[in-house]
Amino acid sequence: AEVRRTPFQPFRLVLADGAKYDIHHADQCMVMKKSVMIGEVPDADGFIEWTININCWNVIRIEKDRAACA
Repeated sequence: AEVRRTPFQPFRLVLADGAKYDIHHADQCMVMKKSVMIGEVPDADGFIEWTININCWNVIRIEKDRAACA
């Protein structure tokens, strides 16, 4: 639901192993039936360099705080 929100608001996915992924744009995250694909954006150009495939059950929390995703 967070990915489809209009207007889009950045959020952070927190995983069971403590990893955190900031989602700054709706195109950066694709939610599928059993997994979440996250595009990592390491450069300022905004192009996705690689993707990470995560099992949905590993996501324990979504943080919506703007300061957390800054």
